[in-house]
Amino acid sequence: MEFWRNKVAVITGAAEGIGAKVAEDLVKEGMTVIGFEPSMKKIEQMFDNIANWGKVYGQLIPCLCDISKDDDLENAFKGIVATYGGVDLLINNAAIGKDGFLCTGNIDDFRKIVNVNIYGTIACTRHAIQSMKKKKYALIININSICGHYMPSFENPTINMYIASKATMTALNTLLNEEFKLLNRNIRATSISPGIVRTGIFKSAGIQFIDDKYFEGNPHLTTKDVSDIILMVLSAPRNLRVNEIIFHALHQK
Repeated sequence: MEFWRNKVAVITGAAEGIGAKVAEDLVKEGMTVIGFEPSMKKIEQMFDNIANWGKVYGQLIPCLCDISKDDDLENAFKGIVATYGGVDLLINNAAIGKDGFLCTGNIDDFRKIVNVNIYGTIACTRHAIQSMKKKKYALIININSICGHYMPSFENPTINMYIASKATMTALNTLLNEEFKLLNRNIRATSISPGIVRTGIFKSAGIQFIDDKYFEGNPHLTTKDVSDIILMVLSAPRNLRVNEIIFHALHQK
């Protein structure tokens, strides 16, 4: 991790869940982390997180940025380039979900998922790539999901638009690496696909059967597990390209 000390990372959705834990670990490793969140409530939550971290070697800079809005992204990355000269690491973590079938679900909910999970991720990635052009080495980590590769073993299909968005991220990661090779860019993209992680996304998505009781009775990952995998990727030799990591809790169905 010595290479990444004093380097600049952008993490989308950095206030809670996986994003918050990764932000904490990278700051403790000495990185400057710029955390994107779309609301002041989430910005305040990031400041609260910092107060509980104890000793750190880097810094977290909360940034009010809705990745589904072009103006927000343009202003955020202009500021990052002007202040830091660009981004060394982008972690595409922000995602939303809503329970529902594609055939009968709320179309406005689906539009929001597309705007954040697909368009927002692609737009944020494009801005980051532009700021990485002069870097000798840069990395994009896409926080994907096993449901981006195959259907989860739920009794009934659920959060279907979210699953579709994660399948898109799988394709996006492959396409990015092909483009980087053709364009001879010193950038790599890695897709991190965990199994079920205990975060608040299930509650916010309205999935009632994945609750505290579910986690107490079933194997699952923690946000620390995911962050540890990301630190492992960052610690890999820089002459390697880690395309995809799929992992889940021991004995998880």
